[in-house]
Amino acid sequence: MPNFDEINRALLLELQKNARRSNRELARTLGIADSTCLERVKNLQQNEVILGYGAEVNLDALGRGLKAMIAVRIHPKSRHAVESFREFVLGLDEVLDVFVVSGNDDFQVLVAVQDPQHLEDFVLDRIAQFPSVADLSASLVYEHLQRRPVEILAPKPKRRRPAKPWT
Repeated sequence: MPNFDEINRALLLELQKNARRSNRELARTLGIADSTCLERVKNLQQNEVILGYGAEVNLDALGRGLKAMIAVRIHPKSRHAVESFREFVLGLDEVLDVFVVSGNDDFQVLVAVQDPQHLEDFVLDRIAQFPSVADLSASLVYEHLQRRPVEILAPKPKRRRPAKPWT
């Protein structure tokens, strides 16, 4: 586990804001040597704190402006059924995110489609037809907010148990 000192915290925040900056620019922003910056980034990658880099895309520009959250219940509740559905749904082009959850539903699937007809066809012809899907419901997403950048939380102090009174 890497050391989350102030430099690593600032480094992670800056990379989340703009990962396309050069190492030199990043080092200058943080007030550290280029070599130190490069070594710290490599360390964060090796320790799987930084998992990768990517481009954020405008779904509207891709013709996928309608988002929906699909709640799915699987039956039977077996490892095979859950794993099979997870693999199936991850292979569908409309799917953005898959959450395996507890509670009444087993999955929450975030999708982006072209229009309401595309959503209906996707739900009825793809998701509902999967053999282990017992029930599902779809909710339109009006707004999808993500908190960025992700901050490193300070470790919680350990709670001390109250002393037992002498009896």
